[in-house]
Amino acid sequence: MSKQTKQLGSWGLVVALVASLLSAVIPFAGIIVLAGWIAAIVGYFKASDELGEPEIKGNVVKALIAGVIAFLVFFLGGGTMVAGMVSQMREGGGMHFGGTGFLLMVVAWIIGLVAAWFWYKANSLLAERTGVNLFKTGGLLMFVGAVLTVILIGGIVSLIGEILLIVAWFSVPEGSEAPQS
Repeated sequence: MSKQTKQLGSWGLVVALVASLLSAVIPFAGIIVLAGWIAAIVGYFKASDELGEPEIKGNVVKALIAGVIAFLVFFLGGGTMVAGMVSQMREGGGMHFGGTGFLLMVVAWIIGLVAAWFWYKANSLLAERTGVNLFKTGGLLMFVGAVLTVILIGGIVSLIGEILLIVAWFSVPEGSEAPQS
């Protein structure tokens, strides 16, 4: 794998992770997170081309599309919940979340699971083609983290998965041919 591909994948994920962790104290850190993820995705695309494995790119695209849809549905659900609470407060009926907003949040979570599954599949293929099994482990932990998001420990599991993916990117040998499967 080329040095540029390794750098895009590894440093893109490092930037995304660090900016995510600092987003509580740095305004507009989301832009830096987005830039990191774009670099990482370009790294996955280049790795897919260099390894002759178009399915990696296909799974990343599917994960990206499902992730964007989940993000949009999540914010639609959140907006619906806020609108329902404000409406009920004006009527003097107290504050309730509302079934529609909750349902949209569940739908967003399910779509997010689909995105995480395709992300896992892309990393599994990358592990097979590079011989670096940390890709598969990191992708699996990110999927498990997405499942466990409901009980609030998923973020920690996903964080560990992302760290393993960073280590995996740095572990890929430069300029070597991928092992044949």
